[in-house]
Amino acid sequence: MYWRVWMVAACVKVLLWPSYRSTDFDVHRNWLAITHSRPAAEWYADRQAQSEWTLDYPPLFALFERALAPLARRVDPNIVDETQIDYA
Repeated sequence: MYWRVWMVAACVKVLLWPSYRSTDFDVHRNWLAITHSRPAAEWYADRQAQSEWTLDYPPLFALFERALAPLARRVDPNIVDETQIDYA
């Protein structure tokens, strides 16, 4: 009995894959850009032209993103460019 419920749930999930878009990449990419591009005193400040994904995690997590930013920049320099609002 339970395997039928599981199969129906799995089929529904597979059918919805094309409509799913995660925002996690956008959020973390923007946090990398903020922590890379701005001085620490401006990490939590709002700006006129910025992404909707503002940095809203605690400072320790922001420091973690800052530590990852140089590595991300080596992979793709545009990933830490704060002006690339629609990077993904």
